[in-house]
Amino acid sequence: MRDVASFSRIVTNKKAIIASNTAPTYIGGLGSYQRFLARSLTEYCGMQGTFLAIYPRHSSFRNSEESLAWPVVTLRVQQAWARVQKVFRSMASRPVLHPLLERLVSMVIPAKSLRKIDGAADWIHFVGTGWDFFGFALLNVARACGARFTVWPAVHPKAWGDDAIDLRLYAQADGVFCQSKYEMRHLATLGVPERNLIGCGLPPMCRMDGNRERFRTVHHLGEDTPSVLFLGRRDDGKGYPALLEAWRLALQKCPQAVLLLAGPAGSEFENLRAALPPASLRDLGVPDELGKADALAACDVFCLPSSHESFGIAYVEAWAYSKPVICGRAPACRELIEDGVTGLWAEQDPASLAKQILLLLQQPEVRERLGREGRARQNRDFSAENVVKIHLQALGDDLN
Repeated sequence: MRDVASFSRIVTNKKAIIASNTAPTYIGGLGSYQRFLARSLTEYCGMQGTFLAIYPRHSSFRNSEESLAWPVVTLRVQQAWARVQKVFRSMASRPVLHPLLERLVSMVIPAKSLRKIDGAADWIHFVGTGWDFFGFALLNVARACGARFTVWPAVHPKAWGDDAIDLRLYAQADGVFCQSKYEMRHLATLGVPERNLIGCGLPPMCRMDGNRERFRTVHHLGEDTPSVLFLGRRDDGKGYPALLEAWRLALQKCPQAVLLLAGPAGSEFENLRAALPPASLRDLGVPDELGKADALAACDVFCLPSSHESFGIAYVEAWAYSKPVICGRAPACRELIEDGVTGLWAEQDPASLAKQILLLLQQPEVRERLGREGRARQNRDFSAENVVKIHLQALGDDLN
């Protein structure tokens, strides 16, 4: 693979657009990825561009501590969009109507609404799926202006991002970034041309100035109080309810331990949470980037027993802090984490999950070994420079 320096001589005067329904200011995986990519393309090879936030959702979750490398253009579509979304969703569920759906999307989002990018980009990179619909309009613009069109769908195989309308978009793109070999095989089996599929993991995108002492002081944790961090959406897919039930079991043998909970939450599992001793929990809400870094620095174990993941950036970020990790049964996670070497596998079964948690809480030498090996894996395979090279390599001769 060519090095970044060789790309920088080619892309300095090229323009890129990163477009998404999810605003780049969103505190979450898709927002973090957009910010990381723009910053890294600028820092490593001087490439410039624009964020195109299309009728953005989650835009209120502004990460005020992190400046954006590129300006943001917000494209708000016609008011008709709200009225036709229901029709589009009905059509998307019927593959025979997909060609008509593509034409209708371009009518609701006419070319004149995209003048801000028409001819202004050599590369349009869409962060989304076919179900977002806007990707088809951007694909048409890319074809009209001769730009390369790629997609970062963050597919959760067999959960979302792999429906017929999604596959239609991926098949027409110049490149589709897959975050695991499992995802690549899955999409290829569903008919996406293998030549379109590009394997690309992610580096840690968290701050690296987390402070263990500060966190433990603020949250009233003793220096030797064992702690486990959960960081993610608090839902079934992430294994949140299974973890709450497993924690009740773990406390029977390690009553002094504390579970740190971070991420968006609803009320559906409040009964499980309320059944636990209040002293055994610290609810961090949705922390900002510094709070997240402090939590990673302060915890002893990172546990996210997901059943569906596109990659597992949270584990890579925990590795960056040399923390041992516990993953769930998501194939992408088990591809990323080697059981007993860089982390532990677990099922979303409270008894087996509690067993893995206790193993790490009660055996510091195992914690240290797994954390050390995980950090080595992160340094070796998931650096920002490698990810930038893969993105630029995907553009191929179009950059020349």
